[in-house]
Amino acid sequence: MNRGAMLINGLCLCLLSVGAFGATSDGENTASQTSILETPITRTQAVETQAALWRLEISEYERYLELMAGPLGKWNDNLDPLMALGMFPQNTQDERRYAELYAQLEFELTERVLNFQQAYRAAFDRLYPFVGMLDQRLLAPYFENELQQSQSQEAARQAQQIFLANDRLLIFVPLDCGRCLSSISHLMGLLAEVTESGVDVYIREAIDADAVEQWALENNIQAQWIEEGELTIYRDEGLYRRLVSQSAELNRIVLPIFLKRNDQYLQLDPRNLGL
Repeated sequence: MNRGAMLINGLCLCLLSVGAFGATSDGENTASQTSILETPITRTQAVETQAALWRLEISEYERYLELMAGPLGKWNDNLDPLMALGMFPQNTQDERRYAELYAQLEFELTERVLNFQQAYRAAFDRLYPFVGMLDQRLLAPYFENELQQSQSQEAARQAQQIFLANDRLLIFVPLDCGRCLSSISHLMGLLAEVTESGVDVYIREAIDADAVEQWALENNIQAQWIEEGELTIYRDEGLYRRLVSQSAELNRIVLPIFLKRNDQYLQLDPRNLGL
């Protein structure tokens, strides 16, 4: 190796050493600044990108982030920007704008789905011309179940609006009850926002307090529900029989439910409660 080559190689090695180890404080500052400049995307850029995707101003998307950082985000951390801003608009004009944006995006998405469905069907017919599509009759049970769930949810939503403070829901259950816990939990959910309310469970065949306690253990009744007054459990001592005498339809219902309001009892149809 000649002298010129040795000098060039030495110079390169020196430069590499300085860059790698930061020999001076100036070098450290330069390296730090370079690292910041090379960050792929800053928070501001991220906000700008997301705001554009939802057709919002940057300030609007920042307000969405503020909303989601509070109680709203704790209650439902999956809310999209338009839904969150539409729920907490600053004025009626904003509410209308968010609603229209939501409708536009939903319409466009639905249109894309339908277009792709048509393309998929055409592709299926080309690739498998002699094979029929899935027999829709096989999906009938699925669609029926979806319809029932939707109807139950709507019934529960409407039922929540009829309850008042101090209302009690009474449910009469047998000792052997496979679906009691889910039904009781559902009733407690209906009263979740109603003050001084709760669910009273009456065990029809319980002969003593021990039988009631055993029933609570077998059905996984949480002690916290009882301690907070959300739920009480009683041994039925004739109330069910008295109510039966007033209703010819009562015996046809597996889990009879009553609304107790001002010491008056009103029988409720479980279907109207989403059960």
